Amino acid sequence: GMAGTITRHAFAFGTAQWLAQSEEGADIDWHAFVAPERLDPLLRLTLTQAEADAFDSGELSTRAWLELAHGGTRRGTLAWLVHASGAPPRRRAGAARAPDPAVMRMLYDTLEVPVRWRLTNRHSTSGNSVSGVAVHPRSAMRSAPVDPVAHIDTSLASIVQLSRARAIPWLDAARAALTARCREVHAITYANPDEVFVADLGGGAMLCLIGAARDERLSLEANYGFVIFANGVPIGYGGVTPLAAQANTGVNVFEAFRHAEASMLFAQSLRAFRTLFGVTRFIVNPYQFGADNDEALSSGAYWFYDRLGFRPEHVAVRALADRERLRRSASRGYRSSPATLRRLATHDLVLELAGASRTIRVDEHWLVLIASAVTTALSAHDVPARFLRRDAAIDAVAEALGIRRWRTANGQLQFGVQRLGPVIALILDDVRRWSRDDRRALVALMHAKGAQQERAFALASRAHRPLWIALRRLCRRLETASL
Repeated sequence: GMAGTITRHAFAFGTAQWLAQSEEGADIDWHAFVAPERLDPLLRLTLTQAEADAFDSGELSTRAWLELAHGGTRRGTLAWLVHASGAPPRRRAGAARAPDPAVMRMLYDTLEVPVRWRLTNRHSTSGNSVSGVAVHPRSAMRSAPVDPVAHIDTSLASIVQLSRARAIPWLDAARAALTARCREVHAITYANPDEVFVADLGGGAMLCLIGAARDERLSLEANYGFVIFANGVPIGYGGVTPLAAQANTGVNVFEAFRHAEASMLFAQSLRAFRTLFGVTRFIVNPYQFGADNDEALSSGAYWFYDRLGFRPEHVAVRALADRERLRRSASRGYRSSPATLRRLATHDLVLELAGASRTIRVDEHWLVLIASAVTTALSAHDVPARFLRRDAAIDAVAEALGIRRWRTANGQLQFGVQRLGPVIALILDDVRRWSRDDRRALVALMHAKGAQQERAFALASRAHRPLWIALRRLCRRLETASL
């Protein structure tokens, strides 16, 4: 990822689009593209019928046709392809219909198009930074707080939401930090420039928290990516997904910046998440500290989270962790074996703050159960019938909640009803028994799902206890039925 070097990778559509828009000299890596004719179904969606004879003749290769189509412009074939794939449908009366961007993007991602990018200094690991950030020289590193759980449970006041204009440089630096290292976080790849927060973590360190674009939002979770900066230079990244009163999270500090103050910086980041979303429980999945992740194993990531107060919920794994912690405290030179670290990375780690015991612990497997139940409820003999079932289910939810004509409701509410409606249909009998205030709160929750920023949804979701009680009851029924 250094300036002047070449990075080769099959980036997701959103990252390829950003590279093209940034005029970074990235193009399709034709020499590494095995069977480039796999692009043909995607390209065919951009064709007029008048071009079909040449396209189908076999006289033009896929590369030759694409180079012909983009007209030899300076930006190259990748820029043409992602622009064609992401162009919004034309709505002018009588205009030719453009292909659906969602379909084009999906096709692009399935093709794993190899990209060759010669890095400039601006977006390389050796030159990437946010300009205009004050530099804070320090002579010492901060260690993790003595009582990390109490520290994380205190409010972090210095958090600001950036305007779109101020957010763009942070977004560019965050995307470059990941792209140059061939890494991606969905909420950063498909970012919402209207929902970017910056939190001052002290000593020149800043957290940039980025919400996902509205069309990329999940149904029950909120979705955010983050990059940690020190004096404007990106030093690590991760994601956080608030779900009811908890949040799934994890961090990866870039190798050059490990063994410094990473524990303190992540503790400060957790404070920011606690402040923004009001969650009382943080969960880290096993991949983050070693399950099918050799990088996390070799870095001893388990003990990074352990120092901050994360503990296994599984009884046997917790006992093993307690024994290992005693050995580590007895001998500074003790290191857990790779086999032990793998055993520790078989179950989630959880950090609970004050009040967590009064909230519902959402098993993340419930999301799979609920999604599968929606698929079962919408099952039909063909796709049109499936869509009719979907609309009928949403109609029933809208009627129960007193939402008139949801198809013509304001854009925010319509989006929220469409995203949450199929889930709420599964618990509609419960919803009909709720108080009027609880039903109104659910309508507000749907409205928040479609709002410009998703933070309001995360906060409203945490507060809607009847919703999570009903979903928990549903999931227990589904688990029992599968036995």
